Amino acid sequence: MTIDTLIFDMDGVITTEEKYWACARLTLWELVTETLGLKDAFGDAMRDEAIREAIAPDEHIYTLKGRAVNSNWDITYMLVCVYLSALPDVTVLSAPTPEMLLEAIREGMTIAAPWPEAMSAFLRGTGGAKGRALIQAAGARLQTALDFGDADLLRVEGPLWWYLHTRFQRWYSGETMTEHQAAPLSDGTVIPAARLAETLKALREEGYTLGSATGRTREELEDALGGLGLLDYFDMNRMGTLDVVRAAESQFGLTGLSKPHPYSLLRALYPRADTEVLLDEQFQKLKRGNVVVIGDSTSDVLMAKAAGCHSVGVLTGVRGTAAQLERHRLLLHTGCEAILDDVTHLPDWLEGQSDL
Repeated sequence: MTIDTLIFDMDGVITTEEKYWACARLTLWELVTETLGLKDAFGDAMRDEAIREAIAPDEHIYTLKGRAVNSNWDITYMLVCVYLSALPDVTVLSAPTPEMLLEAIREGMTIAAPWPEAMSAFLRGTGGAKGRALIQAAGARLQTALDFGDADLLRVEGPLWWYLHTRFQRWYSGETMTEHQAAPLSDGTVIPAARLAETLKALREEGYTLGSATGRTREELEDALGGLGLLDYFDMNRMGTLDVVRAAESQFGLTGLSKPHPYSLLRALYPRADTEVLLDEQFQKLKRGNVVVIGDSTSDVLMAKAAGCHSVGVLTGVRGTAAQLERHRLLLHTGCEAILDDVTHLPDWLEGQSDL
């Protein structure tokens, strides 16, 4: 079957995740230094990028991405849960809201958590857990550490998760940086935007339909691509964004439709299909040999396999030779069919794949 449709992940493939990672780090920094009052725990992470990056080292983020934790909100939640669970001798039996939980933790703590050693220990201690199971393990760790009775408040996408989501978004929007008169965070591209534009333009001229399956909201996606001059290369009807995932979850009372679940990919491929059809397991398993998913993480590969699509990995989602070699290993182990240094090599790869 001839390939005619290319579905791109965004962050790590086209855009960088640096802004998202900065927001995750700053959310933890704000909570620890301001909400908990541990002023000397990290330093001035707003104005010093080295301090900011040390809060959640790249190796930890790469490990989480490699273990199918795709959402940066989930990464933020995990960082916070593991940090709070590592505070020595803190017990909170009950609290009705995240704010009251954090206030009780502040009143009961004596010293800062050992960090980032606590995160390293958590990752070593969770075996082969991946995706949602790994995210849930962070919440369960906090519940056990505090002897806390209300699992619902700490669950994934529960009240604490949404509390942190709100704080994350204030960093992402620039609101918090403006309040502190700090330099704004900005989106960027994994390689120079001009080279990306040249590649995307060539793919469009070859007749390929370009879409996206991404953890970004549509508004954030359009803002980022528009600001980088890349939006016009994509078919805006072929966008499987966080919005459509949340709409489906809300409509059917479901959870877990984000990557590596194939729903966002299938929504990009079938923009007018009924949600019930896209959720049908037999429909999901159909072979779609005309579609290639281009991603940088194992979540993208698993999503592509679940929807019967081809997958191509790129190594632009991580920095440094060692990290790229490890990402190459993980992508290959997950079943990725080809691994490229970056998307500029995609036209040459496609040229030899017309009969896949």
